[in-house]
Amino acid sequence: MSCNVLALAPREVVILESCVSLKNKLLKQNCIVHTYKGEEISLKGEGGPTCLTRPLLRI
Repeated sequence: MSCNVLALAPREVVILESCVSLKNKLLKQNCIVHTYKGEEISLKGEGGPTCLTRPLLRI
């Protein structure tokens, strides 16, 4: 699920806690990285951080 990244703002993202390699790459690029466990939702095939949101308005 490394490709499933939720952008919150420029250089600020949410990813799965288990994506350690991706997290390290993002941190090297000076990104703020928020993680979550996702054991019950994401890792069982229900979707990553972008699939868990319901955007109403994009500004």
